[in-house]
Amino acid sequence: MEHFIRIAFWIVSLSGCLQTESQPIPDARSDFHIDSMLKNVNCSSGSTFYTPTNVQRECFTKALECVKKELYGTAKAECEDPYNYISAALEQLHELTEELGKKGNAPTSSTKCDCELWSETPFSEFLNKTENLLQAVNTAQEENN
Repeated sequence: MEHFIRIAFWIVSLSGCLQTESQPIPDARSDFHIDSMLKNVNCSSGSTFYTPTNVQRECFTKALECVKKELYGTAKAECEDPYNYISAALEQLHELTEELGKKGNAPTSSTKCDCELWSETPFSEFLNKTENLLQAVNTAQEENN
Protein backbone atom coordinates (compact mmCIF):
# COMPACT_ATOMS: atom_id res chain seq x y z
CA MET A 1 0.00 0.00 0.00
CA GLU A 2 2.87 2.35 0.82
CA HIS A 3 4.36 1.81 -2.67
CA PHE A 4 1.02 2.56 -4.29
CA ILE A 5 0.76 5.91 -2.47
CA ARG A 6 4.36 6.75 -3.32
CA ILE A 7 3.80 5.93 -7.03
CA ALA A 8 0.55 7.93 -7.11
CA PHE A 9 2.36 10.90 -5.51
CA TRP A 10 5.10 10.85 -8.16
CA ILE A 11 2.65 10.49 -11.04
CA VAL A 12 0.67 13.52 -9.87
CA SER A 13 3.82 15.54 -9.16
CA LEU A 14 5.49 14.80 -12.49
CA SER A 15 2.37 15.28 -14.58
CA GLY A 16 1.86 18.70 -12.97
CA CYS A 17 5.46 19.72 -13.66
CA LEU A 18 5.53 18.49 -17.24
CA GLN A 19 2.47 20.35 -18.39
CA THR A 20 3.23 23.31 -20.61
CA GLU A 21 1.04 26.06 -21.88
CA SER A 22 0.74 25.54 -25.60
CA GLN A 23 -1.11 27.69 -28.06
CA PRO A 24 -3.08 25.95 -30.78
CA ILE A 25 -1.47 26.53 -34.13
CA PRO A 26 -3.81 28.31 -36.53
CA ASP A 27 -5.15 26.28 -39.39
CA ALA A 28 -4.32 28.16 -42.58
CA ARG A 29 -7.43 27.23 -44.54
CA SER A 30 -10.07 27.84 -41.89
CA ASP A 31 -8.61 30.41 -39.48
CA PHE A 32 -7.46 32.66 -42.31
CA HIS A 33 -10.60 31.99 -44.42
CA ILE A 34 -8.60 31.03 -47.52
CA ASP A 35 -11.30 28.73 -48.93
CA SER A 36 -13.97 31.34 -48.26
CA MET A 37 -11.92 34.08 -49.92
CA LEU A 38 -11.24 31.86 -52.94
CA LYS A 39 -14.99 31.31 -53.37
CA ASN A 40 -16.45 34.68 -52.38
CA VAL A 41 -13.91 37.46 -52.96
CA ASN A 42 -13.87 38.80 -56.51
CA CYS A 43 -11.02 41.00 -57.68
CA SER A 44 -10.89 42.99 -60.88
CA SER A 45 -9.18 41.17 -63.74
CA GLY A 46 -6.08 43.37 -63.68
CA SER A 47 -5.45 43.02 -59.94
CA THR A 48 -2.12 41.51 -59.02
CA PHE A 49 -0.53 40.87 -55.65
CA TYR A 50 3.06 40.44 -54.50
CA THR A 51 2.98 36.72 -53.80
CA PRO A 52 5.14 35.01 -51.15
CA THR A 53 7.27 32.35 -52.81
CA ASN A 54 10.07 30.26 -51.29
CA VAL A 55 10.19 32.42 -48.17
CA GLN A 56 13.19 31.72 -45.95
CA ARG A 57 12.63 31.23 -42.23
CA GLU A 58 14.34 34.51 -41.28
CA CYS A 59 11.88 36.34 -43.56
CA PHE A 60 8.65 34.82 -42.16
CA THR A 61 7.59 37.82 -40.07
CA LYS A 62 8.35 40.33 -42.81
CA ALA A 63 6.56 38.10 -45.32
CA LEU A 64 3.44 38.03 -43.14
CA GLU A 65 3.62 41.83 -42.87
CA CYS A 66 3.78 41.97 -46.68
CA VAL A 67 0.72 39.72 -46.97
CA LYS A 68 -1.10 42.03 -44.55
CA LYS A 69 -0.14 45.04 -46.69
CA GLU A 70 -1.41 43.35 -49.84
CA LEU A 71 -4.72 42.37 -48.21
CA TYR A 72 -5.21 45.74 -46.54
CA GLY A 73 -4.14 47.75 -49.58
CA THR A 74 -4.70 46.09 -52.94
CA ALA A 75 -7.34 43.54 -51.93
CA LYS A 76 -9.48 46.01 -49.98
CA ALA A 77 -9.27 48.54 -52.82
CA GLU A 78 -9.69 46.28 -55.84
CA CYS A 79 -11.75 43.32 -54.63
CA GLU A 80 -15.38 42.79 -53.69
CA ASP A 81 -15.63 41.08 -50.31
CA PRO A 82 -19.32 40.91 -49.34
CA TYR A 83 -18.69 38.79 -46.22
CA ASN A 84 -15.61 40.64 -44.88
CA TYR A 85 -13.31 37.62 -45.10
CA ILE A 86 -10.36 39.89 -45.85
CA SER A 87 -10.89 41.76 -42.57
CA ALA A 88 -11.14 38.47 -40.66
CA ALA A 89 -7.91 37.22 -42.25
CA LEU A 90 -6.21 40.51 -41.40
CA GLU A 91 -7.19 40.08 -37.75
CA GLN A 92 -5.74 36.57 -37.69
CA LEU A 93 -2.54 37.75 -39.39
CA HIS A 94 -2.23 40.57 -36.85
CA GLU A 95 -2.51 38.08 -33.97
CA LEU A 96 0.01 35.74 -35.59
CA THR A 97 2.58 38.49 -36.21
CA GLU A 98 2.16 39.73 -32.62
CA GLU A 99 2.72 36.19 -31.34
CA LEU A 100 5.84 35.84 -33.49
CA GLY A 101 7.08 39.21 -32.23
CA LYS A 102 6.67 38.09 -28.62
CA LYS A 103 8.80 35.04 -29.44
CA GLY A 104 11.58 37.27 -30.72
CA ASN A 105 10.83 37.04 -34.43
CA ALA A 106 10.81 40.72 -35.29
CA PRO A 107 10.69 41.71 -38.97
CA THR A 108 14.16 41.81 -40.45
CA SER A 109 15.55 44.83 -42.25
CA SER A 110 17.29 42.62 -44.79
CA THR A 111 16.52 43.64 -48.36
CA LYS A 112 16.41 39.97 -49.39
CA CYS A 113 13.04 39.79 -47.58
CA ASP A 114 11.42 42.69 -49.44
CA CYS A 115 7.93 42.05 -50.82
CA GLU A 116 8.80 43.72 -54.09
CA LEU A 117 11.18 40.84 -54.90
CA TRP A 118 8.19 38.49 -55.21
CA SER A 119 6.34 38.06 -58.47
CA GLU A 120 2.91 39.61 -58.89
CA THR A 121 0.11 37.12 -59.41
CA PRO A 122 -3.71 37.00 -59.45
CA PHE A 123 -5.60 36.79 -56.15
CA SER A 124 -6.17 33.01 -56.24
CA GLU A 125 -2.46 32.24 -56.61
CA PHE A 126 -1.65 34.84 -53.95
CA LEU A 127 -3.99 33.03 -51.53
CA ASN A 128 -2.57 29.59 -52.32
CA LYS A 129 1.02 30.79 -51.83
CA THR A 130 -0.02 32.61 -48.65
CA GLU A 131 -1.41 29.31 -47.38
CA ASN A 132 1.98 27.68 -48.09
CA LEU A 133 3.68 30.47 -46.13
CA LEU A 134 1.30 30.02 -43.18
CA GLN A 135 1.94 26.27 -43.17
CA ALA A 136 5.71 26.88 -43.18
CA VAL A 137 5.35 29.32 -40.27
CA ASN A 138 3.25 26.77 -38.37
CA THR A 139 5.82 24.04 -39.00
CA ALA A 140 8.60 26.30 -37.74
CA GLN A 141 6.57 27.12 -34.60
CA GLU A 142 5.98 23.42 -33.92
CA GLU A 143 9.69 22.71 -34.27
CA ASN A 144 10.53 25.49 -31.81
CA ASN A 145 8.09 24.21 -29.17
